[in-house]
Amino acid sequence: MTKKLTFIEEAEFKGFRYRPNGILGNGFYGNGFFISLTEMEKMSKTATQPPFQGLDKSLINTDFFIECEKIDHFYTHDIVKLFAGIKQHQIHNFFNKYKDVFMSQKLFVMINRKRVFTKEAIKFIYNKLVKKEEPPVKKRGRKAVKI
Repeated sequence: MTKKLTFIEEAEFKGFRYRPNGILGNGFYGNGFFISLTEMEKMSKTATQPPFQGLDKSLINTDFFIECEKIDHFYTHDIVKLFAGIKQHQIHNFFNKYKDVFMSQKLFVMINRKRVFTKEAIKFIYNKLVKKEEPPVKKRGRKAVKI
């Protein structure tokens, strides 16, 4: 007699760990990726592979994410460790690009000339920099007429 696994048990079998109060929210950390609880449930119902399965590189350092769950403030070098696929200069360029957003939403404070970021800043960085979904490219010019 076989027992049907719940989607949480199924995800843990695939190498993901469920973290109810993770930095990025409720979801699964593992294999270098984060998948939200609702996305994992949809994937288990439709029997599809995680969207990151074909990628060679990992996007986040899942062990460090789990280790830092209780930390409320992060330095730049912590952010570089959290997001394994991103280089330090990319993060600094991102900070400069979205400086007004970070300032207006109070996502960081300056202490001794160093930026100290909050958990909300980590979520913002993940959504905008790591999990970016490119908008469709607009085609320029007139459409060619097929003969």
